[in-house]
Amino acid sequence: MKRRFVIIMLGILICMPAISNARIFARWHTSMGSFTAEIYDELVPITAYNFRDLANAGFYNNLIFHRVIDHFMIQDGCPRGNGTGGPGYTIQDEFYPGLLHDHAGVLAMARTSAPNSAGSQYYITVAPANHLNGAYAIFGDIIEGLDNVLAIGAVPTGANDKPITPVNIYSLRMLDLQIGELFPPTTEVLNTLAGENQMFVVEAYTTQAELSFQWYIDEVENPETSFLLETNFATGGDHTVRCHVASSDSISYEAIWQVNSGIQVQDAVSPALNAVNLQVSPNPFLGNLTINCELKSEQQINLEVYNLKGQKVSSLFSAFQKAGALSLNWDGKSGDGQELPAGVYLLRLKSPKGIIYRKISKL
Repeated sequence: MKRRFVIIMLGILICMPAISNARIFARWHTSMGSFTAEIYDELVPITAYNFRDLANAGFYNNLIFHRVIDHFMIQDGCPRGNGTGGPGYTIQDEFYPGLLHDHAGVLAMARTSAPNSAGSQYYITVAPANHLNGAYAIFGDIIEGLDNVLAIGAVPTGANDKPITPVNIYSLRMLDLQIGELFPPTTEVLNTLAGENQMFVVEAYTTQAELSFQWYIDEVENPETSFLLETNFATGGDHTVRCHVASSDSISYEAIWQVNSGIQVQDAVSPALNAVNLQVSPNPFLGNLTINCELKSEQQINLEVYNLKGQKVSSLFSAFQKAGALSLNWDGKSGDGQELPAGVYLLRLKSPKGIIYRKISKL
């Protein structure tokens, strides 16, 4: 089942053009085939957004890979086609410790020997190049069509490593899909209790394309087709939850959680709950919902309510809060004071320690 969202998912203002800490994607259409990269704007935002803005402006369209070195890299981004051109400005070097030139398909900024001299030129490795680590800003990785990148890297070249037969870039554009927060985080095994409900959320949105969501539990498809899955694991042991998010702009993304259920109670508390406890009552509610937070340390917290289309309907609280109890009420109205219809809503608490969701029902 496909759904069209102008802006979708949790944490997104309806009219915002982008989400922070998102995963974004770019696609090249060249005379030697197409390929796609994931852009690490959550890790190196200055570099990534510079590339995104140039691509959105059509800067890279109809250029060529002006420098190709076999077993090393391919380079583009010069409007003059000889490696001497740029956008008319430079950006600062930006490095993230975990990003390394340790495989083919690494996307990074080219520059002169001077620091902070990158502008529009970038390169894609066709082999490991660890000697570049710490000197050139990595901002992405090829996730589809690497064989075409490798083929470009093997073309015959002449003077100044320029291909004898031009490799044309017909277009380089950003794809209509952004992936934001994944809840719970997919970076660690999720520990749960057998039989207790667990919520899984994928924050994603498009501007015009259609989105579809397919959920799988232990590779068996689940009927849920929204960005949110609530389930439990009746048996203990290891499980897998997978969400396949597809945009009609010919790009998809998969979030995969490894789950261990049936463990001891004291081990089943999420890291976010170690810092913030969130309770709501009554649920379902009629009239007013009482929200109680118990903060174990002082921190910035944001409490917001979303409908099941991913649209934020009310901002309840946003402040730096000291450790201790916080209690407030929600009257079931939108941010502009309009009574919201009965139905299911999602309460989202975000803090530096993590994100907590509570499903609430309005009568």
